[in-house]
Amino acid sequence: MNQGRIWCVVNPTVGLPLFIGGVLTTSFIVHASVMTHTTWLTKYFEGAAVTSASAETTVAPVASNVMKTDQGYVITVTVAPDQAGQAVQVSSLEVPAALPDKQ
Repeated sequence: MNQGRIWCVVNPTVGLPLFIGGVLTTSFIVHASVMTHTTWLTKYFEGAAVTSASAETTVAPVASNVMKTDQGYVITVTVAPDQAGQAVQVSSLEVPAALPDKQ
């Protein structure tokens, strides 16, 4: 403990209750502010039903493709068609065949 000599200045019977009281006060302030500054917490405590995302905002992958190359693998994820009827490619990720050693 690098601050062990603090107890030569402050008596532990005074310092420890002050420290624990400070932690308790800080915790109380944080929890009280979360309860008073959020709109969802009271609904959660009252048992309100959880609303899910609508069908227009939910995107589910319909296809994924893994291609092996000389350097590694390329992973591509495609999702459902957009309004124009074309499939949308969300992401493509290149993964090396072997990870380099830590140096």
